[in-house]
Amino acid sequence: MLRLDWATRRVLVAHALASVGMSLPWPLLLVLVWTQTEDPLLLGVTAALRMLPGVLLSWAGGRLADRRARDRLVMATLLGRVLALGVAGAGVLTDRLWLAVAGCTVAVAVATPAYPALAAALPGLAGREYRAATDRLVTVEAGGFVVGPALGGLALAPATRPWVPAASALLVALAAAVIAGVRMPAPSLARPGGAPGDPRPGGTGGRGADPGSPPVGLRATLRGSVALRGSLAVMALVNLVFGLVAVALVPIADQRWAGDAHAFGLASAALGFGGLGAPLLGRLAPTVVRRVRRGAALGGLMLLVTAAAPQVRLALLPLAAAGALAISVEGAATGILQDGVGDHLRASVLGLGDSVMLGAALVGSLVGPLLVGLAGPVPVLLGSALAFGSGAVLVGRSRPVAAPAPRHAAGTRWLDRTRAR
Repeated sequence: MLRLDWATRRVLVAHALASVGMSLPWPLLLVLVWTQTEDPLLLGVTAALRMLPGVLLSWAGGRLADRRARDRLVMATLLGRVLALGVAGAGVLTDRLWLAVAGCTVAVAVATPAYPALAAALPGLAGREYRAATDRLVTVEAGGFVVGPALGGLALAPATRPWVPAASALLVALAAAVIAGVRMPAPSLARPGGAPGDPRPGGTGGRGADPGSPPVGLRATLRGSVALRGSLAVMALVNLVFGLVAVALVPIADQRWAGDAHAFGLASAALGFGGLGAPLLGRLAPTVVRRVRRGAALGGLMLLVTAAAPQVRLALLPLAAAGALAISVEGAATGILQDGVGDHLRASVLGLGDSVMLGAALVGSLVGPLLVGLAGPVPVLLGSALAFGSGAVLVGRSRPVAAPAPRHAAGTRWLDRTRAR
């Protein structure tokens, strides 16, 4: 039975509130850009700005989270987001569209260290339940891209439009209140003399290092680990595939299913909200490597069933299952990254993973229309199914190289505990 402690639950709730709040204003921005400019290029640029800061900065945010107190860093990002969203709200109220877009983009940029910092802190914060906590964090991170825009779309009535940025800032401020006072494990200060693969202070975080050797850097760690490289490749593949699938569903709904926007809306909702069921698949396999393999294989099968569905109602269940399997695979791949490096590199590699995922999703969204135009929507969906299934062979047979970090005691830093021993 899953038993997350109160501090871990507060972290997950706070990230959920912040994720929804960050995504809430983007449908409004897209509507305002189109109604005021009717420029498809500006519309595409605005849509890309939602992901571009994460692509460019998540890896740097992860490096920062390996060098600063993670609880303070997360709180700083929340307060910075509230300020940026307040500026965006002022832009909406004063009819300065450029200010609204800039404020929301800065908010996304400020938020980039938060996810890798939280994911890196979970092994020490959640103890034995860190796997389940990580699955929920990944689900929250991905779910925010669905739930936030859905709520933002419902708030596009003229009477509620001006208050959308304020509601967004309020949700992020509430997240800051929820997480205030939670002490997260500080990044361990890696020193020579740690045991190989030990994620605690002094651990080298890599296989094959000798005791007494200096800590291994991120580049050397990635070069020496098939499992880490394979996990990053799987993350990229899953997000590329679902960027393509989201585009392919539009003409499939028009040509094969009901022929109207309602069919596409149902299919998109099933794919997106299905991802929220990913924590239910935590026992799909006994290890994270096997979860990636089985999840990728089953996910590819679900997309093949979708491609063969003659009606949208027959595609809803496999689409929902594919969405859940995709997030489950991402969660398992995140677990491999957590275990594959020492704590002094954990946020850095998780930030790199976040950049890889967002970049792949952005590429899928950009090239999807071109591929659909060249090959047709059904071949693109079939190719996506085969690509998703191929993720089963990318992870390799390497087992995770680091043991779970010790449970974090409230108010105690890992370094202090180690010295006390």
